[in-house]
Amino acid sequence: MLRADTNRHILVVDDNPSIHNDFRRILQIEPEWEPLERARSTLFDEVNRLSSQEPFDVDCIDQGQAAVEMVQTACNEGRPYAVAFVDMRMPPGWDGLETIEHLWEADARLQVVICTAYSDQPWDEIRERIGRTDKLLILQKPFNGIEALQLATALCRKWDLANKAAGQLNELSRLVEERTAELRRANQQLTEFNDALVRSVANLEVAQAEILQKNGELERLASRDPLTGCLNRRAFYAAFEQAFGESREQGHELCCLMVDIDHFKRVNDQYGHAIGDQAIQAVASCLSAGLRLTDTVGRYGGEEFCLMFPRTRLTEASDLAERVRIRIAIEAGSRVRMTSGLTLTVSIGVSTSALGARTPLELIDQADKALYAAKEAGRNCVMAMDVLVPGLSPSDQLELQVRRVTPRSSSPAG
Repeated sequence: MLRADTNRHILVVDDNPSIHNDFRRILQIEPEWEPLERARSTLFDEVNRLSSQEPFDVDCIDQGQAAVEMVQTACNEGRPYAVAFVDMRMPPGWDGLETIEHLWEADARLQVVICTAYSDQPWDEIRERIGRTDKLLILQKPFNGIEALQLATALCRKWDLANKAAGQLNELSRLVEERTAELRRANQQLTEFNDALVRSVANLEVAQAEILQKNGELERLASRDPLTGCLNRRAFYAAFEQAFGESREQGHELCCLMVDIDHFKRVNDQYGHAIGDQAIQAVASCLSAGLRLTDTVGRYGGEEFCLMFPRTRLTEASDLAERVRIRIAIEAGSRVRMTSGLTLTVSIGVSTSALGARTPLELIDQADKALYAAKEAGRNCVMAMDVLVPGLSPSDQLELQVRRVTPRSSSPAG
């Protein structure tokens, strides 16, 4: 029985019918030749070919053009020829070489044996025309049957192996293509995932920036007085505590100012609370405009403000307070809309950490006492806390005194 993975399809191309019969006898073993084959093996003491030979399917044709048609038909039917034995001389049609060229055009897998005599054409000429190939062998005429059988068997086996290798290569190519397609799909999914991740990261960064901005706005709203934009009392006191601690650690002076708008109740009663709010805003604006970058102003109460001057001596802070007082007296009233002739003045109290305050609140209380003294002195003036006995350190003073900073001639009551 012929195995499914074997091809024993043989084509003989020769214009001599007796050659056809020889190949059939050698390769096919017709039933009527069986007695002769047995007698032959007995007479010559040879192995019976019937018991060992795989059967060949032999087709014979006498011209090259017809052989090409048979090869094409066999390929289309899915039963290609494995080997073709081609005669060199086949008048009046194609010769053997031209036939072989056309056969390989029809089926490049075909193994070919040229059946030729020495006088037909030298091997060098054949190789020059056909080219170097492992699919072409030469069988010299007159040929030996065993040699023809061996060639047919070997070349069919070679065709089987080449076909099997081609099938495995095709299967490998298919698997590679499938794997490549899977990798492409995976890479596409990774690319899409990466793009989505990049977009998510970008959106997250935008969201974080918005959150930071909102947090900043919330922090500003939580720390700022909505009417004046100054620090509110809680935020100012937190900043003041930090500045007080730094002044004690680093040994520099911290000054505190308490500012109160003079006769503010009279402004509210006479002009209304809307104008009163504008008056507070105008004073806050003048305070902020008169400060240095290191100074801080906070709204401490309704019409009361608290200021801190880091790294500032009492005399310098007193001078700054006086300049702020004058600026408010000149500019604040004119900044209030819908009023004419309105004059706004402030009373200011000044103190410094150099006078021995042990806590931030104690320093603010000292400035507040100086502010109360300014009000008692007729308002629209600056009063500063100072030592009672010049030359003694603050720790040796039994008590502090309040010193007037504003010259009396320039501070009419507001």
